[in-house]
This record gives sequence, structure tokens and C-alpha cells, in this order.
Amino acid sequence: MLKKFFIFLAVLLAVALILCWIYLPSVTRYRELRSEEERLKQKIREIDQQIKVLADERNLLQTDVAYLEKVIREELGFVKPGEIIYELVTKTDAFGPTEVSLGTSVTSDSAKTSVTTSATSKKTSLSPAAAVASVANTTPKIPKKKSASS
Repeated sequence: MLKKFFIFLAVLLAVALILCWIYLPSVTRYRELRSEEERLKQKIREIDQQIKVLADERNLLQTDVAYLEKVIREELGFVKPGEIIYELVTKTDAFGPTEVSLGTSVTSDSAKTSVTTSATSKKTSLSPAAAVASVANTTPKIPKKKSASS
């Protein structure tokens, strides 16, 4: 009787090992595919969100004139006639902080448009408040307009 029990236990163990050998790779592959599916669903949600944002922006560009003007000014750099634009660019190099300021002024008459650009570079360590103060103390160079009677 004990011998039959050990034979039955050995057969049961062999069947269990065969089932594990067959089904374990399938279960592992199933889990991998489920995690891949979740990752792809998350990516789809992100892309759908981007599509929604871009569709909203397209709608604004087609219908809202103020938003269109803002985009044209910021991304394309257009200015209205007579406007003066100043840009301050700071840059650091390997030797320490370097301030590079680039001033651009644009003036426009009905007959001509002139653009003046000046760049200065000096090695200093300015705080943001000092940089703002130095820019505030500068005055723009505006060319004199010719009078209509001349």
C-alpha cells in the first residue's frame, strides 16, 4: 500500500512538473503582454491629450485674432511699425559667468525701415536685480524723423 502511494505521488509530481513546464512560459509571456498593453494604452492617452491641445490651439488660431497676433509676435518675431524691441540674452561659459547683452531696435517709417543691433560682452557676475537696473538705465537710440516740409 505504501508503494502504491509513492508511485501515485511520483506520477502526480511528474504531471505537475510537466504542466509547469508547459504553462509557466505562457503565464510569463501573458504578463509581459499585459504590461506592454498598459504601456501602449498610456502612450495612446498621452498622444490623445496632445491631439486635443493641438486641436484647441488650431481652433484659437483660426478664430481668436488676439491669440494669433500673440503667436506671430512671440514665435515669428514680427513687430508693428514704430515699435522698438529690446532683447537681453545672458550666457555663461566655462570660465565663469559672462553677460552678453544683445540690444535690437527696430524703427519704421512709411518709406523705410531700419534695424540697429548692438552686442556687448563683458565678464561680470551680476545679480538679476542689477541686470534689470542696468537695462532700465539705458536709453534707446531713435533716429530723428525727417519733417514733411523738407
